Amino acid sequence: MELNGYQKLCEELNKIYRIPEVEIKNIRNVFASVKQRKGDKFACEGDIPESIGFVVSGLYKYYYIDRNGDECIKHFTKENDFVASYASFIMRKPSLYYIEALEGSELLVIQYSDYIRGVESSTFWQNIARKYAEKMYIIKELREGSFLKETAQDRYVQFIKENPNLQGRINQKNIASYLGIAPESLSRIKSKLNLT
Repeated sequence: MELNGYQKLCEELNKIYRIPEVEIKNIRNVFASVKQRKGDKFACEGDIPESIGFVVSGLYKYYYIDRNGDECIKHFTKENDFVASYASFIMRKPSLYYIEALEGSELLVIQYSDYIRGVESSTFWQNIARKYAEKMYIIKELREGSFLKETAQDRYVQFIKENPNLQGRINQKNIASYLGIAPESLSRIKSKLNLT
């Protein structure tokens, strides 16, 4: 039997920190179901984010536009993970990047006021917030290290190893942008690895 969105959310939250019984009903009250189409934005550069989403189904890319007008992808988020311009959300400052649906997606969304109220009053939500911040910091540090120490081919092999279920869901242009290379360079890497 397939889990519904709230069951998936609770399952993922339980992996982070055991949900107290009192919080289960609260989760249903503060998370609202939202559907987005391919191309819809969850966050926009320059806007102060008002929510965090849990991805029930779908896929998102985080990107900014560089000074040459090129799109630079910094992250992807898929099912059973959270989507947010988190630093901007917490600091109440404009987002530095966009978050866009790469396919039709279903989310469970919590608004800033509900999130802050939970964090200020509940050990459970304090632990969830801390663990999420730690996770995002680790992802950022590992990504920065990979750009400083690894080749583009190494980064591609690692990306494929860590994201086998994203094959066919992300086009070559977006993967190349995430790796910090041109699509032609990615084609050469795939050819060298006999992956074309």
